[in-house]
Amino acid sequence: MLKALLLCMAFISLHGAPWREMKTFNLEKDQFVKIMVKSDGQERLLTWRWTLYTDKALIVHESFDRFVGQHVLYAGYSNQSFRKQLLPAVKSERDAVYAVVVFKKFDEGTKKAQFDLLVFDKEKRVVLDYLTEK
Repeated sequence: MLKALLLCMAFISLHGAPWREMKTFNLEKDQFVKIMVKSDGQERLLTWRWTLYTDKALIVHESFDRFVGQHVLYAGYSNQSFRKQLLPAVKSERDAVYAVVVFKKFDEGTKKAQFDLLVFDKEKRVVLDYLTEK
């Protein structure tokens, strides 16, 4: 197991992470993350917030380009994230631009949820303007 982990870390360090950008957010209940996604003269807003944490489940509301969604996320399980496509594929599905929001943990003491935002954009087709501080 340790050898597999070391091999994986060596591969990522040699070839770079598959995502272009990563940012961590620690959010209180109903605190929004707001990110302006800019591409080809368009500006669209990506937002998310969490509203309830119970039984190790976090309820997250998200919106992108006025389309809304709701997710139930569990830290450390297979359903700990949601994916939002930011731009469609041009040549193949591999060049679609998307963001993945990962629920990492919940701090019972501070009542804050930690999220990682991973942006997959090989062609660097979008510019992100973070309207929310870490």
